[in-house]
Amino acid sequence: MRILFRIWRTAKIAVPGFALVILLGPATLFAGETDFQTAHDNAYPHYREAVFYTRTGNTPVAALALDEFVVKWSALVEAHGDSPPGEYAGDAAWESTLGDILTRAEEGLEALDMDDPEAAREAIGPIRAILGDLRRRNNVATWSDRVDALSTAMDLLARYRKEVRSLEDDAAVAMVREQAALVQALFEKCQADAAPDIAADPEFIRLIDGAAESMGKLLEALETKDPLLMRIGIGELRSYERIMYLRFG
Repeated sequence: MRILFRIWRTAKIAVPGFALVILLGPATLFAGETDFQTAHDNAYPHYREAVFYTRTGNTPVAALALDEFVVKWSALVEAHGDSPPGEYAGDAAWESTLGDILTRAEEGLEALDMDDPEAAREAIGPIRAILGDLRRRNNVATWSDRVDALSTAMDLLARYRKEVRSLEDDAAVAMVREQAALVQALFEKCQADAAPDIAADPEFIRLIDGAAESMGKLLEALETKDPLLMRIGIGELRSYERIMYLRFG
């Protein structure tokens, strides 16, 4: 039986204001089907693949993915660079933002051609945040923003994997438990807001199920004060979050 996340509906979590909006605010109007959005959605998976493979050190595959992103983003800039769709019409930085993304991708591709995945990561890493900022300043939301929020929360929880060495301190346990509750809430938010084709995808279902099981390990570790099990649970959650971004983000 699939375990569904339910904590976010009832947990009282002291989180930053933006997270409260994500978890507790009214339903967000997601971006519609525009030519720009379609072009974006055709290009963005190649960027995610490039990020993933530069992280794992598979430079040839990263280069293939980033080259495909450059081709598709170049076409997007050509088609939409000077004609933003309605929801972005008032954005004074529209053209420069799209151009900056293309420049970074081209620099990343040059770095990969020189077998320097670290330089490539430095060049292309900010693209995800640049796109998120573009949407936020124009009051546009997509499902990618849900995954971005999950990744941000997971970044902090992953830090605790190394920083919290003992669970004998009640304050440390409370800190990890609070962040775990936020991560659990955001996993469910991704599940709840997923488009029907994503929600029905067997790989997505496995990710949600696996994350639920790993969260169970983490919560058990906090109850039994088992730091090794805590690190295992957090490590598994990090993997599920990264795969979710790669495949569906």
